[in-house]
This record gives sequence, C-alpha cells and structure tokens, in this order.
Amino acid sequence: MNGPDKITINTDGISDEEKATEKFQSAYKDMLAQLTASGFIPVLCAHEAGHAIYFTLAGMKNFEPLPARIRWDSEINDYKGYLAAIQVLDLPPWTPGEFWNWLFKIARGHAAGGVIARKFMPSSDGGDKDDKERFIKLCDEIQKADPKVRIDSEDLWKKAQDSIVEELKNPANLAEVEKHAAMLRPLFGL
Repeated sequence: MNGPDKITINTDGISDEEKATEKFQSAYKDMLAQLTASGFIPVLCAHEAGHAIYFTLAGMKNFEPLPARIRWDSEINDYKGYLAAIQVLDLPPWTPGEFWNWLFKIARGHAAGGVIARKFMPSSDGGDKDDKERFIKLCDEIQKADPKVRIDSEDLWKKAQDSIVEELKNPANLAEVEKHAAMLRPLFGL
C-alpha cells in the first residue's frame, strides 16, 4: 500500500504563498486524511472503475484519469477538494429508435460507482451523490430540449442500480472491477 508520500494531490494553479496559508494546509490535510483512511483508496478506485466499465458499455472510448486535486473556490471563499476520478471524453449521442436503451446505459454509467463502492465497503454511502445529480441534470436538459420527452430520472436511476447489483452477484464481474481498479490506481497517483 502506498503511504502519504506516494499519494498525488494535484495543486496546479495554487502559488507557494497560498500553499503556506492555514486554509490551504487544512484542505490538504483533510484530503490526505480521507485518502489515507483504511481501505478508502481501493474503494475509490473500484468506484471509478465502475464508471469506466459501464460508460465503456455505453459507448465511451476514451477517458482522462484525474488525480485527487485541490482548487480555490471563490463561491465558498475556500479551497475545495476533489477525489480522483475519470472524466468521460467521448460519449456517443443516442441514435433514432435507441433513445431509451442509450439513456439506460448512461444511467448505469453514472450509478455504477456508488453501487460498486457499497459492494466493496457496505458501510459507505457509495460517494454517488454528485453522480446522481449529474444524471438528473442530464435528464432535465433532455426534457428541456424536447418537452415531449418525459423521464422519471429517479425510477431510471433505481433500475440502473438494481441491474448492476444483479450483475455483481457474478464473481467474474467483481473480478473485472478489481482488475480495472488496479489499472486505474497508478493513473490516479494512488
């Protein structure tokens, strides 16, 4: 296991003077404490592996691994930490006649991380609050663009979660998640 000295926390854009402040030091210590908590990094990597696997099933070909990072947030007048994540770079749009199938795959891509995190660490909340918010925002944007489309995003989210729970009953699927998590870990600097 990597120790705190082997963990990458990206602080690009923050000057040495800003890094010397109590606000920054506090944010950095908080992020480091979260990342070094017992069992956290493997679960984080499994969470992101879930996104990578299920977004790939939805058609993603490329993603960018983002290490943990700290940025200044002027809205809260403080530093904000972001855990390591994958950034999807190329999700294909839906094709005529395939909208609902496409949207379900996208729902699964968003939901996979939390379902997998709870599978690996049942005491975890799954860390999927932001994932769910992003999915609901996507559904809202689709409905705004075409008022004839009605999406029950809560129901679709639950069905996506349930389908992944079922798939994770197969040990081969869990092994695939662990393999992807191990591949992502060094890309995240963890």
